[in-house]
Amino acid sequence: MENEPCRINKRLYYALCVMLSVFYLLSISCEDGSGSETGREATAVVVERSRDISETNDFLRIAFLPRDVVPTQLGRPSALRVFTGASVFYEPPVSLEKTAAFFGIPVGQSEKELDLVAFRCMPGEPAALEPSLATWPNVFARLVEDLGGQSTCPPNEPSPENELLCLAEDFTDTPSEIVTESIANAVGLGAFIMTDPDLAGVLGNLYGVSSAFGGLGLAVNGSSGNALTAEGALVRSVVPEYIVRNATLIEAGCFCIRVPPYEGREDDPLDMEFIIKKGGFGECNFVDRLSL
Repeated sequence: MENEPCRINKRLYYALCVMLSVFYLLSISCEDGSGSETGREATAVVVERSRDISETNDFLRIAFLPRDVVPTQLGRPSALRVFTGASVFYEPPVSLEKTAAFFGIPVGQSEKELDLVAFRCMPGEPAALEPSLATWPNVFARLVEDLGGQSTCPPNEPSPENELLCLAEDFTDTPSEIVTESIANAVGLGAFIMTDPDLAGVLGNLYGVSSAFGGLGLAVNGSSGNALTAEGALVRSVVPEYIVRNATLIEAGCFCIRVPPYEGREDDPLDMEFIIKKGGFGECNFVDRLSL
């Protein structure tokens, strides 16, 4: 285990990184005219940058876990990749319940009885997480990358993993002047996979992809367990989400807090700066409440 001086130095290092990043973004905003008189960037610029993973290196992930589960990675040990969001979209802070809803995670009675675990991750090397926007084309590309060494197409032996790999390898992201046609090409294959229990099961185990996944690079607000129309799903597609490698908390540069259940926890704000100030680096510190 790291000694206390090392932990403090790392905490100061990442706090300094955050401050320098803010100053840099403000200076760019003033130089290119995208900011207002206060120096804040236009929302459109923030959204545009969030779609470029080369400019996104500050990720948020939340989970609700039993007390005996102690995370050392972003996700389950068996997962290859997991979903995260962009921390900037949750500043100023909103309630835990609203934050979770934006991730497509319900805060029902079962979640209220579990510990909240919140990670804010800023890896020293952005490539450490291998981030990509959570779109179906990117999921297919990751499947070829992750499963490509295990099978050939057509597969030597039939299995859901082999079938999933072959479907991903056969996918071509064909351009079209009709935007809905090119989107339908990708989303259609995704829908085919998710309606097959065996294929969907593999995708869920590998990446945590569930029926709430829209594949447009946007988390679907409050989608988990809900039947949505196309209009409803599109209206609820609000904040960007990413697929990242299931790295250790140290590799991912994560600060982590762990908050036990208490009355009204879901109504308290989940503050990004609070996670850094109270969280452990590479491990999860217990915090009594989200607001002090």
